[in-house]
Amino acid sequence: MSGWTVAGLESQVDGFRLGPIDLELSPGHAVAVLGSSGAGKTTLLRTLAGFIPARSGRIARDGVDLTDRPPEERRLGYVPQGLGLFPHRTVERNVTYPLELRGVTDALDRTRPLLERFRLTSVARRYPARLSGGELERTAIARALAAEPELILWDEPWQALDVDARFELGRVFEELRETAAVPVVVVTHDPALAFSVADSFLVLHGGKVGLRGDATTLLAHPSDAFTARFVGFDNVYDRETLDAGPPGSFTAWLRDRAGPEGVAFARPLLPSYGAPSGSWEGVVGSARPTPEGLALTVHVDALAVGLRMAPPVPVPLPSVRSRVRFDVEEMNLRPLGRPFAAPGAPP
Repeated sequence: MSGWTVAGLESQVDGFRLGPIDLELSPGHAVAVLGSSGAGKTTLLRTLAGFIPARSGRIARDGVDLTDRPPEERRLGYVPQGLGLFPHRTVERNVTYPLELRGVTDALDRTRPLLERFRLTSVARRYPARLSGGELERTAIARALAAEPELILWDEPWQALDVDARFELGRVFEELRETAAVPVVVVTHDPALAFSVADSFLVLHGGKVGLRGDATTLLAHPSDAFTARFVGFDNVYDRETLDAGPPGSFTAWLRDRAGPEGVAFARPLLPSYGAPSGSWEGVVGSARPTPEGLALTVHVDALAVGLRMAPPVPVPLPSVRSRVRFDVEEMNLRPLGRPFAAPGAPP
């Protein structure tokens, strides 16, 4: 299997500039590309695929420069948003399409193992309109693999799938990595699946790399509000909101410890409901039981702050408009907007 190197890659679409981007893709390695809408995620995939020309930088497979090669010469499989399946072709004829383009005469025989592998044999004669969301995704990845790619680019694979289909596709993804050993670059907004399948993460912010590293890096150094919410921080506040805090307030205390784009922190733990200790006071807006205990939302200044209480959940639940006191440990704050690169990451 092949290894890919992306060095200083830049491209531009309608005034939007992407890059520079650096990536090392070893066989079987999966990189999840994260970022809010308009960050450049799909632009990156399309540039890697050759649908958007690179303005500068280099894309190489095993040392061979592919930067100016057309898509059909790059040996990759691209699964776009919406999947791009042909509605007038059955499942099996969608999967055989890449081989037919190359003039392979036994395309159907060569793709039967793929249909079996992705449990598509029973629906092989169906058209896309008659497939479930999971079946559509499996057809799309089977078609991508039929081209015998050296790299897979997958744009929002779990979009609009129900819980069972997402779980099923996650298993397909794991099997793909274990058996095909093809490097994968995947764009996703789904934290659970991203963490379950990706080895490393690339966060884009306005076309630039905001952060690059593994899951531990992502949790310890979220680069922006999107990333902080993606990894599970409940309390995320932007700089504009914090700047409005009056002197001596909880909001001002956070502002003094925030980064250029704000601050994030996990739900602080309340020792018990009604405890008199705590540096800050808030008014309960809601309280709901969860498997991890009681999740509270309290209003402090103009902020809605998430707190938690360890199980067992108190009965009755804290009442709305009651007051609680709490503390936030400074060591648990994550400033947003400060550049960070994981140790050993490309410069």
